[in-house]
Amino acid sequence: MLHVILLECAIELVPRELTSLKEIQANARRRRKKPGQLMLDQTHHGRAMTRLDGKEQRGRPDITFLSLLSILETPLCKAGLLTVHLHLLDGRVIEINPDVRLPRNYDRFIGLFEQLLMNGRIPPEGEPLAKIIDTSLPDLIRDLAAGSSESLVLLAIEGGTKTSAESLRNILPQDSSVHVILGVGAFPHGDMPDSVRDLFSTHLELDKEVMMAWHVCAEVLWAYSSRVGIIGRW
Repeated sequence: MLHVILLECAIELVPRELTSLKEIQANARRRRKKPGQLMLDQTHHGRAMTRLDGKEQRGRPDITFLSLLSILETPLCKAGLLTVHLHLLDGRVIEINPDVRLPRNYDRFIGLFEQLLMNGRIPPEGEPLAKIIDTSLPDLIRDLAAGSSESLVLLAIEGGTKTSAESLRNILPQDSSVHVILGVGAFPHGDMPDSVRDLFSTHLELDKEVMMAWHVCAEVLWAYSSRVGIIGRW
């Protein structure tokens, strides 16, 4: 089983200190929403974001969007061997239903996740496609690892052990009952906090160039799927 956690996701609603700004108000009018109901997005709110602390790590929901597109509806996901969680910059954790059909349109994705951040789940009733769960990142990792007698806890990060595609495949178990927990940063700039880094026992650098989060997800999913025999069967 592969458990993907997108870490420090740059997903949040426009913070209160920005809602009175003309740029934010104009965007809210165009979308027929209140300013505090908008997803903070560097594309639309870049000038306003210069006032925020930690602005270099915020306002990039597209990273999560593209990463989820590379993860969901894959052969591994359809085989029931994948879970997906989002860890937000404020520490909250979102559980993604692996059966969800994510909108291919970015604006529709933003609308859905604005609802999620406001209501705690989408849709409001019935089987949730995604929901905010009452747990911390350390507890989530511990619970995921407890699901099997063995586990492998990996963090894809710049500065980790240099790992080729072949080496990555050899690191991964052939037995799908062994739980593999993969952490991937989903923020644009800056360093992973030590409090997050230290939760992962094995740090891997998959390329000499900095890789986008969705590329990392795709590479690891392919390697794991190949290793456990989900792909490559003819």
